[in-house]
Amino acid sequence: MTMDVKAETQKNTSPQDCAGCGKKITDRYLLKALDLFWHEDCLKCGCCDCRLGEVGSTLYTKADLILCRRDYL
Repeated sequence: MTMDVKAETQKNTSPQDCAGCGKKITDRYLLKALDLFWHEDCLKCGCCDCRLGEVGSTLYTKADLILCRRDYL
């Protein structure tokens, strides 16, 4: 299954909780994927650990893992 990764700017709202580490996201930018919010460093491929926000705007899921395109294929 493929999903989009969107970079968003935090507006003047209360900080979101990161789906990866559970901490508040106080950074100016955050990622939204799988209808959850993530720190840029926390949204990583479950196989190779690459930062998914840097390798494109699409992530893949398989067997409850979040994967980059290369590891999905």
